[in-house]
Amino acid sequence: MTAEEMESRIMALEKKMGLLEDVNQIKRLQYAYSYYVMRMMNAEIVDCFADHPETGVYWLEGAWLGKEGVRRYFGVDTQRPEPLPEFFHQVMPIAGVIDVEPDGKRAKARWYTFGGHSLPAQGGAFRKSFVAGIYEMEYIKQNAVWKFLKVYWLIPYAITIRNEDWRWPETIGQSISNPQAPTAFPAADIPFDPEDPRFMAGYMLPFHYGHPVTGVATSEQSKNWNVINSKGRARP
Repeated sequence: MTAEEMESRIMALEKKMGLLEDVNQIKRLQYAYSYYVMRMMNAEIVDCFADHPETGVYWLEGAWLGKEGVRRYFGVDTQRPEPLPEFFHQVMPIAGVIDVEPDGKRAKARWYTFGGHSLPAQGGAFRKSFVAGIYEMEYIKQNAVWKFLKVYWLIPYAITIRNEDWRWPETIGQSISNPQAPTAFPAADIPFDPEDPRFMAGYMLPFHYGHPVTGVATSEQSKNWNVINSKGRARP
């Protein structure tokens, strides 16, 4: 193999490695965004988006354009109250097909999504459902960091869930603590704790990583503090 051939092979491998790294960063961004959406961590959600003239979210309810439009949609810089602890908006991205442009500056992807929703409805009730969706995403790399540029959303179907079929974290904890409930679990090394915050609606397991765009620690600890202090509030 000549020196020229070796150099060409090395350059091809470097390009392939760069493409793999781009795809992994895009996946990480998409996955992290989905965790933030689950509890509507609005500041973290908005930080996923690029500050670019083409930035926009194209929902079924309409389109919000520019980084300012994204901030407005998600209620950043407003007095929008925190969602109730029973609010839940799970979006699980799967089967992602990611295509990075040859220059490595932009990319597109298509994802299936599926999740459970518990959304406030009129009269203090909650609307509960399973929802399937499709994302068509566009991304842009700014200062070596991948960010959202455009989000297009489609809902192929949704399934409404009766209230009695939806179990809150508190009811799961009550089932575990019921001495009459059949169990196949061996004796635990650390006994069941009915005050474990994981049995509280709205509690988030702390993230072990910083935000994929900003790198800073996320806000779940302060939100969890509010959830824990709200214990005892009557459920709507």
